This record gives sequence, C-alpha cells and structure tokens, in this order.
Amino acid sequence: RPPVLLLATALLALPGEREAAERLARVPVEEFRLANGMRFLLVRRPEAGTVAAGWIARVGSADEEPGLTGLSHLIEHLLFKGTRIVGARDIERERAVLEQQDGLQEELLRLREGLRKPGVSKKRRARLKGRLSALEVKARRLEEDARSLALLGEFSLLYSELGAIGLNANTLRDLTLYFVQLPAERLEAWFWLESDRLLQPVFRQFFVEKRVILEERRLRTESTPIGRLEEELKARFWRTHPYAWPPMGRPDDLARLRRADARSFFERHYAPGNLTAALVGRFDPRSAKELAERYFGRLAARPSAGGSEPRLPMGQGGEQRWSAPCDCPSQARILYPSVPLGHPDSYALDLLAGLMNGRSGRLYRALVLGQEIAFSAFARQNPLKRAGYFLFQAETQGENRPEELVRAWDRELQRLLESPIPTAELRRVKNRLVADAFRGLKDPLSLLRQLLVYEGLGDWRHVNEWPERILTLDGESVRSAAERYLEPARRTVALFRRRAARRSDAGTADGDRADEAVR
Repeated sequence: RPPVLLLATALLALPGEREAAERLARVPVEEFRLANGMRFLLVRRPEAGTVAAGWIARVGSADEEPGLTGLSHLIEHLLFKGTRIVGARDIERERAVLEQQDGLQEELLRLREGLRKPGVSKKRRARLKGRLSALEVKARRLEEDARSLALLGEFSLLYSELGAIGLNANTLRDLTLYFVQLPAERLEAWFWLESDRLLQPVFRQFFVEKRVILEERRLRTESTPIGRLEEELKARFWRTHPYAWPPMGRPDDLARLRRADARSFFERHYAPGNLTAALVGRFDPRSAKELAERYFGRLAARPSAGGSEPRLPMGQGGEQRWSAPCDCPSQARILYPSVPLGHPDSYALDLLAGLMNGRSGRLYRALVLGQEIAFSAFARQNPLKRAGYFLFQAETQGENRPEELVRAWDRELQRLLESPIPTAELRRVKNRLVADAFRGLKDPLSLLRQLLVYEGLGDWRHVNEWPERILTLDGESVRSAAERYLEPARRTVALFRRRAARRSDAGTADGDRADEAVR
C-alpha cells in the first residue's frame, strides 16, 4: 500500500482523533498558472510507469439557459471529433460542407416549426412534409460528404497507438471532465493533443452526435425501469434551480441546437482562465511546466462567462410527496436541501450518512435485519457547487410498501436526535470513512478525477481537508446537522410502486390517497 495509506491507518488507531487529524499525510500538490490564466495541479508518483492526465472546464449543465439545455454534453462529444489537423483530410472543402449543413438546418427547423403550428391546412401540411422529406434526403447526402472529407476516430486512434487507456470524459452539472492514462514517455503527446482540441476544434458530426446523444438518453434513461422517474424527481426537487434539468439536456432542446450555439457556448466557457489541468504519476515537474507553456500557452487569454446564480429550493412550504408506478421493486427516496461542497455542515452530513450505511450501519441493522422491510437502504450527502442535497433511498423487501420505509427512516432519525451517539460507534464509522477515502487515493486515475472534480466544485484541497474534518467531528455536530437540514417540511418524498402490486396497495393507508392526489 502507498505510504499515505499506511500512515493514515496507523494514525486512526491512536486515541486522540484531533491529534491524528493534524498529523494525517496530505497529497502533495504543486500548483502553477500560465500567463493566459490556465491552472495546473501536479502530483508526482516517481514509482509509477504511467501518468494520469486530465483537465476540466468549469462549465456544466447548470450553466446552460432554458431552451438550450444539453450544450455542455454535446460539446463534450464534439471535442472527440478532431481538429483542423487531427481528423482532417481536406479541411477547406470540409468547412464548406459544414456551412451547407448549417444553412440546411435552418430550413429544416423552420419547416418543423411550421408543422407544429395549430390550424395548418391539410394542403399546406402536405406541402411542408414533402419539402421536409426532400431536405432530409439532402441533409443525409451532406453528412456522407462531410464523412468522406474527415478521418473520423483519428483522435482516439492516436491515443490508442500511444498505449493510452481510459480515454473518456464526463459532463456533470457544474463541470466537464476530460481524462486519460498513458505511458510516462508519451506525456508530450497528451499536451499537444489536448491543447490542439482546445485551440482549433472542428465540431464534426454535429447532427450525428445529436442523434447519438438521443440514443444514449434512450438507453440510459428512457429504457431503464426508473430512469424517467429519477429525472422527474430531480426536476420536482430542484424546481427553478439550474440543477433541475438533466446533464444530457432535454430532447426538444437538443433537437433545436445549432452548431453556432455550440461554438458560442465553447468560446464563452472554455477560456483558459476557466480551465484546470492535472497530472498524477511519473514526470519531471520542470519539463511539465515547459510543455504546458509550449502547448497550452498557445491558447489566447479571453474573458470567461460566470456561473449561474444559485436559486435554492428552500422554503417550499411543506413536504412535497409524489407517488408513481414503476417496472421495478417498490422503493422510497427522500431528498432534503442541504449545503454545497466546502460548507462546514457538509462534513457532519457525510458522517451522518456514514453512521447509517454499511453492514454495521443503522439502516441495515434496523430496516434489513431487524424489521425485515427493506432489501437495501442507504443515505448520502451530495454536495455540489451551488447547493447540495441529502438523500435517503431504500428498496422494499417482499410485499412491504414504500410508506413503511419512510416511517422507518423517520424513526431512525428520531432515535439519532434523541439519544447520544455512542463513542465507539462514532469512532468505528470515522475509521471506515477515512480509510476508504485514503484507499481512493492509491490509483492515479482515481486521484486525478478527485482533484479535478473537487477543483470544479470549489477547491481541490477538499481531498486533503475532508479526512481531517471528519476526524474532528463529535456526535453533537452530527445531531445538530440532522436537526438543521433533515426537516420533514423541506423534503421531497418519492414513492415508487411496483406496477403489478400498485392496485392492491392503493387505498390501504391514509397516506396513499394523498400520494395519488399529487401524482
């Protein structure tokens, strides 16, 4: 095991938790900034033979505007399609075809909008459909022309030839993350490839990728037993907050997006001052700085757009309860508004979730083993950049109903509020949480992702500060956080009932009729 984990494990055995926290090993991060504003985080692991390398743009779905949702995720896809150099056969001819595609899309959008208008006569509708069909044939021909003028997949192929693994990206609500792991001797190629796709991207396959994302949405959301319900639950909980729409965007918005929308969004949010890169593994820091200046220093400094102002779903005037049938085991989910990353109370809520989770946790012992009403149950604090939420989730066992899970959760919360948390239990949970956190630092790619995600949500130093803050908490801090944030009047409760069992459940309890009334 790495020295940082060995030291942490030894310290947790000491009786003085505050003293142990002060002596915990920290991830040694070296920082520097280019003249254009781009930041870099360096973590040397000389014993490694590879380098985990990645970067973030501090922009996600919450930075989109209503009607233009899905832009962040679409740009993530497009940045894998190459540049004026990578993936190009004849860039000038290709650009001409892309411009034709954009002009044709404007006509297609006008025709589709005309078909949606009320009161369109049958004769006019037939003409519009005929024109639309002809233009769609032309659009497919232009797609084939554009494809013939590009080397699609060359960006990923180059990484494969370098011996890289794990090339991927993620779009979150507050940031977009790009990462890969490659042999240490190939690091300069990473600097060139990544800076080039920021310097001169060509948004190839724009209309193809919109269809790819719609298919991705169908597979991940619409075709899963609970995907649409989860999406609806988040929308009900966040209400007017920009976290309300999914990172993949809304289908109707995605269909209307133009390449010009993507270019404008990219220019506003992918400025160097809004980017942070990180390296974890075997490299020479002096050489890394020279390469950063040589390649990423080519990006011109420019103003970047700020993030959306938070609109918190607080004070909603009572519990919001929602019931829906599903093709899944009956289950309950409860969301409470909480706090963003770095807020002092977020650590206490993390420890509260730790008390509830695991085979020795309170939820498993009470709901799964004791009352035998749940097949599984867990809690989690989810701190984001602008806000956060605390989640309870459980799946019923046998013929039990989701309302019983909610009542059982309320009893566990009440027990926590009324009775002091035993010292031995609190110490055991702290040990487990902190040991798990240090294990997550062992893998270079895992550490890279943590550093960049925390940097996008607020500050990479959360990696080092979180174990220290957890160790210094006491039981009263946990109880105080539970009392402050887990109020029934502020929560959103979702009861998902197995479709086949829903008829026999309806009307068997007073709460059921109320649930159905708000469905």
